Amino acid sequence: MDRNNFEARKVFFLYPHSVIQKELVQELVANEYEVYLVMDHKRLREIISEYDQPIVYINIDDNLQNKEWEEYINEMISSDDNNARVGVLTYNEDQRLAQHYLMDLMISCGFIKLKLGLEQSKKIILKTLEVNEAKGRRKYLRMNCWEHRNADFNVKIQGSFFTGRIKDISSVGMAFVFNEDLVLSIHSVVSDIQLKLRGKIARVSGPVMGTRVIPEGTVHVLVFDKKTDLETRGKIHAFIYETLQDQIRQKLSG
Repeated sequence: MDRNNFEARKVFFLYPHSVIQKELVQELVANEYEVYLVMDHKRLREIISEYDQPIVYINIDDNLQNKEWEEYINEMISSDDNNARVGVLTYNEDQRLAQHYLMDLMISCGFIKLKLGLEQSKKIILKTLEVNEAKGRRKYLRMNCWEHRNADFNVKIQGSFFTGRIKDISSVGMAFVFNEDLVLSIHSVVSDIQLKLRGKIARVSGPVMGTRVIPEGTVHVLVFDKKTDLETRGKIHAFIYETLQDQIRQKLSG
């Protein structure tokens, strides 16, 4: 695939069905994909032109008539300023409609019939994202928290409590800065760190794998213990998704 920087792609769902919003999105985020829900087809066209080869899944069952969706998708695919890859999500089982989108409009990310069931639909979408190399070179979805100021922590070390800010976080580790003048040694293990992620609490532990100095202080890089439970990783994924979704809402309203 001809991609010079091989960066991760953003995945957009336009007017997603309720089953997508309630179940499938969480599964995709848990699989480390950067997912956004969008409820404005006009603004979506403006937004995706800013990104390198985004992937867009469109619910063609609502909001526009069949012919209007065909025109919308055809314009998106053929537009000079567009490099998005498009897929369709629908409960419509008409094989002729599927063939029209796949063969005539030449959508590249599949015509997915949701009546196949959530599990099979999920497998199809995950396979499509994999084939389109949506993760790029990265393995894990990482959130930069610094400018949002919505991720803090506290921890007890040698009998004293310390607080600080999380610089960035993923499901496997984080970078953080203490509010106090404290520098931990490499490979030292920090236990029972209480994370505050948009007001929700998660607890992690792990070794410090590196440090670096920035104007705000010393950044410590910590890798979460391999025994970190699924619930904790789920809270981190939820935090990342909710923060990303806030960002896209701001773009849409701008």
